[in-house]
Amino acid sequence: MDKTIVILNPSAAQGKTIKEKEEIESVLSKYNIDYQIYISKSATDIKEATLRYINSGYKNFIGVGGDGTLHYMAKILAGTDCNLGIISTGSGNDIIKSFGIKKDIEENIRIIKQGKISRIDLGLYNNKEYYIGVAGSGFDSETTKFANETKLPLKGMARYNFAVYKTLITYKSKFFNLEYDSVKRTINIMMMVVSNLKYYGGGMKITPDADAYDSKFDVCLIKSMSKLTFIKSFPKVYEGSHLQLPQVEIFRTSEINIDCDYKFDVYGDGEYMGKLPANFKIAPKMLNIFLP
Repeated sequence: MDKTIVILNPSAAQGKTIKEKEEIESVLSKYNIDYQIYISKSATDIKEATLRYINSGYKNFIGVGGDGTLHYMAKILAGTDCNLGIISTGSGNDIIKSFGIKKDIEENIRIIKQGKISRIDLGLYNNKEYYIGVAGSGFDSETTKFANETKLPLKGMARYNFAVYKTLITYKSKFFNLEYDSVKRTINIMMMVVSNLKYYGGGMKITPDADAYDSKFDVCLIKSMSKLTFIKSFPKVYEGSHLQLPQVEIFRTSEINIDCDYKFDVYGDGEYMGKLPANFKIAPKMLNIFLP
């Protein structure tokens, strides 16, 4: 049996994840999974621990937490023959939504036990930072920054919605320079995302047709619009019906360069990765993951 390490992020879900530890260990034992457990101390520690256990011969890496936990583990597991498993206890959980997995400890562990491995694409930012799901810049990154930093006891969709309306008060659209597939464009946009998966922001179906197996990004541009139009249109993104709006454009590419005079932050899987300018490349079949 391959060696299994469970990396539990105690700060996930505003610190509630550590309370799930006993139940998780009980269910792992129920399914006869032989494992070690490691309680992480920080995002850097998640990465360092993952590397340490790879070097110690571990093959299965189970992340207990939210999208951020999986994000930091995937950075290290990318390109290896090790397997990523998910026990989802976080706030947003957009990665499991994209793969049709419920937020349920027993179901998550049953999927790991069943042992079906899929090898998925990842996104690569500036040739140095991998991400699993969605990366964004513009209004999106300003909102994510606020959502991550707010002390209000909100989570998931409520936390992100609050951040959207708070950010919108002062936000203005900007001109972005895009280069992809021999095309150069300068467009006045609110925000853009470069997606490998469907969901982000705690359940927003931003790129409904994104596919982690097609070696392409789905790039979504939200072009300049009035704040009133944006507020009225915003709820549509939870169903994916925002695509019907004239200010929304989606296209596919395997690589794109993005810049803006305003050097926005870039977030992937809800985690800070860097700033513009950004080069995004698809990294085909880069990560083994336990899926149903």
